[in-house]
Amino acid sequence: MTAIALGALIKGMTGLGLPLIAVPAIASFASVEEAVVLMIIPTFGSNLWLVGTHRRFAALLSSHQPFLIAGLAGGIVGTILLSVIDDRWLKLTLAVWLAVYLVQYVFGNALRSLFQARGTMSAAVGFTAGTIQGATGISAHIVAPYFHGRKLEPSAYAFLIACAFLTFSGAQLATASSTQLFTPERLAIGMIALVPTLVFTQAGIRLAGRISDAVFQKILIAIFVLMEIKLIADVVG
Repeated sequence: MTAIALGALIKGMTGLGLPLIAVPAIASFASVEEAVVLMIIPTFGSNLWLVGTHRRFAALLSSHQPFLIAGLAGGIVGTILLSVIDDRWLKLTLAVWLAVYLVQYVFGNALRSLFQARGTMSAAVGFTAGTIQGATGISAHIVAPYFHGRKLEPSAYAFLIACAFLTFSGAQLATASSTQLFTPERLAIGMIALVPTLVFTQAGIRLAGRISDAVFQKILIAIFVLMEIKLIADVVG
């Protein structure tokens, strides 16, 4: 529960963080499949809460429809593959993507067009992110840099990535239910975990209003670096 509380607090502040912290923590004493399924309901709930809180930015969604629609399809595919795919290869994909983003960010956004993709390229990125979300429970390594490259204000950024995660986790929820990945015990634990998730997500939302845009950007980059280190450690280990 500590990992869920911390992840939800960061989630409320930045729009990401819950599965990043909670899934690895749960997977340390359970299977990856168990960890991913247990976090579907809390993840869906926290993203729905964020989307509702920042709904004034809904007009921004029109320019990201290919990404979200393809991500929905990817979420279904990834959830179906959850019990059979080797997630080390998925983590390697995430590590490469995030490393490229961090390098180009340091050197002046040299690959801006890749991380601000539109149309077909945007759909390809969305499908990849949704598939990895479905298979590992985590896609922030793709979604966060994708929207970060658009220089959004903190609340708009949180809204858009929450919309993406809501789409992906919605696909996970529907697919996991239809494929019987949800046992009665997993469903009960997920519903219990939803309570602290929403409490700490709201606390994070309140904290977000007290930090400047410059501090927000530094927090995001620090999170990206930590994500990259954890991914490399997972792949090598």
